Amino acid sequence: MNIYIFNCSNTFNYGSMMMGENFIRYFNAVSGKRHVYYVETDDEINIQRLKYAARYDEIHGVEFNSLFVKGFRWYDYLPGLISLKKPVSDFAGRIDLVVVLGGDDFTEDYGWKAPVVYALQFVLLRKAGLRVVMLGQTMGPFRSFRVPIMRLLLARMNRIYTRDHLTLNYLEGLGLNNVGTMDDLAMLPLTRQEEASARQEQLPAQPGAYITYCPSELIYRYTREGSRERWIQFNLFLLDAVLRRYPDKKLLLLAHVLKPDHVDDRRAVRELKELLEEKHHGRILIADYEQYPFEARALIKKSYFMIAARMHGSVSALQCGVPSLTLSYSSKFWGVIGESYGMRDYILDVRQMDDRQLRERTLHMLDQLEANLDLIRKTLKYKHTSAEKSIVSALREIAALDQTCGCGNTASGGPNAEGR
Repeated sequence: MNIYIFNCSNTFNYGSMMMGENFIRYFNAVSGKRHVYYVETDDEINIQRLKYAARYDEIHGVEFNSLFVKGFRWYDYLPGLISLKKPVSDFAGRIDLVVVLGGDDFTEDYGWKAPVVYALQFVLLRKAGLRVVMLGQTMGPFRSFRVPIMRLLLARMNRIYTRDHLTLNYLEGLGLNNVGTMDDLAMLPLTRQEEASARQEQLPAQPGAYITYCPSELIYRYTREGSRERWIQFNLFLLDAVLRRYPDKKLLLLAHVLKPDHVDDRRAVRELKELLEEKHHGRILIADYEQYPFEARALIKKSYFMIAARMHGSVSALQCGVPSLTLSYSSKFWGVIGESYGMRDYILDVRQMDDRQLRERTLHMLDQLEANLDLIRKTLKYKHTSAEKSIVSALREIAALDQTCGCGNTASGGPNAEGR
């Protein structure tokens, strides 16, 4: 099949890259075929990184919105829906399957307009006969007039796979019957995960010699105060508490998102190192260079435990069997980390607490984490098997679309145009 992938355009967001890489690897394996993948991006380096990480060459970069005719704008959606305008491009005729990788784009955590616009785009693709599958999604809750709109639009997709049962139950409650569930794709091992990285030589070789903190240059925008300065001060409180509790261990500051510039975690990494170095001289390590997710996992795997303000930083830790305390700024954390992996007691939701409450809760969670480290490590082993089964099952269903619908898309209004 020729497969078009949304939401893997930036491989310097390691979470996005892990989902894209693992979809390609495991979908090929489950279907028993070597498919051709088209990935939206504005920089060819992202395609080269995907090819290397997945050990697969049939990955091609395309411009954003390549499935739509040039110049198509939001005000063309209605004419497109009623066939007064042709919305899809000729290139779309070559595509057998459209895959919308998850995230939380279909929540209202960041506003309501984008979910509606994206859903309209996918409905236009469905009307043109393309098969559209959304997988690994965190969705809703939708509010006000968006509830009936999103119910109508999402019902047109061939299949929607949530990445937690919280989202699944919500969508089923809306009356959708085209939904299923699977774990986050990043819960699976990466293709090169067991490869050694030369950069590990810069860090202590002994497992458990350091604690990893994955900060976020995005998260402070969702705190009550919305102040970066106050968030940095909270970070210093948190990390000072950790370093005092574990005087025999070092701290690794790991950047997990490097692009785009306004959410580049290296800014926080470098600032925190400078501020912590005077009091904790010689104990602060950083990984602020460009790397592959499998290299980042190699660093995380040696951690005594992990603290992460990036969800997929925590996902990588849990996949590697490393307990994680997670700083949350959206609903996706509660489904993926809390519900799927049973780590609700170790999530600190920064949206709901003032500075005093954050500090008190942090100290309590550190106590709880230390008391239950061994139990958490044992539990994670069983979770991995469950995650693999749910993902493989979903990918098999998607692969079956190739047999039930035939290869190639159908013309608008054909027998499969409204199939779900």
